Formats: sequence, structure tokens, C-alpha cells
Amino acid sequence: MANNSFSTTLQMLRKERKVTQEQLASHLGVSPQAVSKWENGSYPEGDLLPRIADFFEVSIDYLYGRTDRDKSFEQMVFEKVREVSIDDYEKSGRIDEHKNFAKLIKNIIWAIQTGSWVNNEHYWERPTDPIDYPKMASAVVDNVFYSYAGLREDNDFYLFLHDPTDKNVLDDLFQNTEKVEALFQLLSDRENITIMAYLYSLEQGEYAGIDTIAKATGIKKSKVEATLKELQRITTGKGVKPIKFVREVTMEKENEIYGVDSVVGGLFMGLMMIAGEYVDAPQGYSMQMDCRRVSWLKKKQSGGKNEDEKRGRKK
Repeated sequence: MANNSFSTTLQMLRKERKVTQEQLASHLGVSPQAVSKWENGSYPEGDLLPRIADFFEVSIDYLYGRTDRDKSFEQMVFEKVREVSIDDYEKSGRIDEHKNFAKLIKNIIWAIQTGSWVNNEHYWERPTDPIDYPKMASAVVDNVFYSYAGLREDNDFYLFLHDPTDKNVLDDLFQNTEKVEALFQLLSDRENITIMAYLYSLEQGEYAGIDTIAKATGIKKSKVEATLKELQRITTGKGVKPIKFVREVTMEKENEIYGVDSVVGGLFMGLMMIAGEYVDAPQGYSMQMDCRRVSWLKKKQSGGKNEDEKRGRKK
């Protein structure tokens, strides 16, 4: 690319953009003959160069073949993340430990978090306080999105919630909640949480029977069996099942043994961490921006119907 002339670059960009010489000339306010001359070796006036570069979304240096083509911000982030991921793997030889990768992701998220604050002009290091420090967090809240970052070792997580104003994303969370209610009811029992904790202590590919779970947790076998049946009932769907089971066949009998899906397990850990944050809120915020001017949910009217539903009945 460095050896390409201005004329070759201009012609290539114009064809990529699928515009004619006449269309480019009209945009720049010059004659088609001028564009033709540029593509055959001549050069435009200096004040036209920024307009040409802006039209093709490249730099002036790129027009002259002095730099590679400008990359999108997303592409640059992708390449940096991939570079660190590969570097982690080459140094450790493991595909399941990406320490520098995790650090980079946290820093990128923090840059997004702090960059959304218009009064903040510079990136500053993300704080992560020890457990014995007062709990701190960061929150950015507006009408379209919500982002929350825990800033202590025991609440080191990030939540991004997109709430497009033209959809009822948040309202829909509170509709058809039968299974969600059942899950919360299940988790309100301390023994059930203990059973869940044991299941998530199993490694990928490990399964345990009811007798093993009961012995390991000190919970009655009947209780373990009832809890596992309820878990299966409320987590049945067309997709991945959080609680998995297989049948173990021996000479004497068949047993069901239980395990968990490690991918969905991250959702359960996130659920518990967010719940813990909600009931034990931070004492302060390292950065907080609250400019949400609408309610989280649509206000329901008398009879459980909102105004849209009422108007629909009248038509």
C-alpha cells in the first residue's frame, strides 16, 4: 500500500464506494473532468483533500499511500483483545486461564464506564479495594442503558443493561414470571442453596447421585431428591439445561446422577453476586452518573391495565 500513488488510491476508493466520477465531482463541487485528471496522475487543490478524505472515511496520509487504511475502533479493540488472548495462551500453554486477558477486559469496561461521564477528560486506573475496605461501586444510569461496576475484591463484577426506549424490555421481565418466582422461592431455603452450591462445586463432566449429595451436604435424602426435581421442573426449556442428569446403570439398578452446565453456571454466580449487592449496597461510588428521567417500569392503571390497553378496549 505504501507505494500506491494518490491517483491509484482515489480510483480504488471510488470503485469500492460504487460512485461515479460525476457523483464524486458533484459532492466536491468540481467538474467530472477534474476527477478524471486526478485519477490519471494530477492532484487536487489542497483545500479539497480533507473533503475527499472525509467522503471516503480515510486519512489524508492514506490518500497518499503513507499509512495503512484507518481501522474502525471496534477492529482495533478486537485486535488488541485477540493479541493478549493469544499471548496468554502462548505463555501458559493453557486455554482455560487468561489472566492478562481478564485484566484487559476489565480495563476496557472501566474505560467505557468512565468515558460516559462527559466531565471526565482522562482515563484513570480502575480501583479494586480489599475486602476490609468500605464497599464502593460505579454506576451510570440514563434513559437508554444502565451500567454498574463493583469495585471491591468480593464484588468485582460488571453489569450492562440496555433498555431501548422503543421496546418494553424491562416491563417484559415482570410478565410470565412463574418460573422466576419458583426459582426465588427455591433459593429462599438455606438447604436448597447448599445443594446448589454443592452441584456447582463439581467440575466439568462430574456428576453426583442423590446419596452422595445428601452425605456431602448433611441434608436428608428426601429433601435433596425433592430439590433436584424442582430444579429440573423450573429449568426445563428448549435450550441448555442448567441442571443436567444422566442415568448410571449398574448390575443392580439404574440411578440418576446430577451435574451442572458450566456456561449457565456463570449466570447463577452472577445472580447471587447481584443479589448480594442489592441487599448489601455499597457505601459510596467512585463514579456515579444518574440522569435517568423516566421510571424503570410503566405505571399500571386501575384494574391492572395500562392506558394503552384501556384505549385498545375502547376502540
